[in-house]
Amino acid sequence: MRRYAFRVCLGGKSVESRALLAILPPCPMASTAVDLAFEDFLKELPGDDAEMAHAFKAFARPRKLKTPAHLLQVVMLSCGLDQALRPAAGSFRRLAERITDTAIHQRLRACGPWLKALLHTLLPATKSTLTSLRLPIVDGSSLQGPGAAGTDDRVHLALDLTHMTLHAVDVTGVDGGESLTRSPWQAGDIVLADRGYNQPRVILDLFARDVGAIVRLNLTAMPLFVRPGEADVFDHAAVRFDVAAHLCAQSRDTLSLPVWLRASGAVSGPGWLHAVRLPPEAAEGARRRCRQAAQRKGRTPREATLFLVGWVMAFTTVPPRRCMAPRYWRSTVAAG
Repeated sequence: MRRYAFRVCLGGKSVESRALLAILPPCPMASTAVDLAFEDFLKELPGDDAEMAHAFKAFARPRKLKTPAHLLQVVMLSCGLDQALRPAAGSFRRLAERITDTAIHQRLRACGPWLKALLHTLLPATKSTLTSLRLPIVDGSSLQGPGAAGTDDRVHLALDLTHMTLHAVDVTGVDGGESLTRSPWQAGDIVLADRGYNQPRVILDLFARDVGAIVRLNLTAMPLFVRPGEADVFDHAAVRFDVAAHLCAQSRDTLSLPVWLRASGAVSGPGWLHAVRLPPEAAEGARRRCRQAAQRKGRTPREATLFLVGWVMAFTTVPPRRCMAPRYWRSTVAAG
């Protein structure tokens, strides 16, 4: 039940939403069974949830939705069962009264502060050392309209993991590529991103503004050079770092190494390479997928490539003392 509350506040897709299926079975179905499931859900809420709905202006006066409980039922249909606005309107009509998808959209937009307040009452307070910084995670997705032969638009999102809020949204055309420059950052932010954001010049520009980055490493896009110890001035005689050779010589399962990142225009900056060896079964699965992908393109993967896919690697400009390596970055690598 509490995982459901967490899911509602996010309003996005997550594994937590599946916990709701045991509470409210998918529509259509008999209204009696749905009502019973919803009554069980209401018992988990604080006694003042209706008053909170009025206080946070999520519920102003009874119209199609007669009570705050009706509003919660709409939230469950849309956010919990992931129904689109029109199916949610149809489901609610079977349960209570006719309502349009536009009306549901307007009411859901007003629910955010109320649902967050409910979440704080349902979940125990946690002590975190991350409340003083923002930890945004960035990703993009493509959109296709009905009958489209390819991508119509791209949506670029930044979610603040520290406060579980949406930080930025950018919608572009098909030519809008992934970039960390699409969102506004402030000094002290630590941005998490996947391999599509391996852009050395952008990462170094953010570093100059005291904005850290942690990205899943794509070695072909990120020129890494050997950095002795904690040197803070780039040595132009530095040699390219052979990641495969270095990891092959290691017996440890986790590594943290200082490196230089080099970008076009003779721009460079310090960084750290973090690597985690995959378990044997996971590593073999990764190598199998690598071979299959290469075969589809008529290629044969190199031995070094097959070795490297047995590791999860991340590059960051955040010093280990700040991100509490290896425990902190190991979790962020999984998120990326």
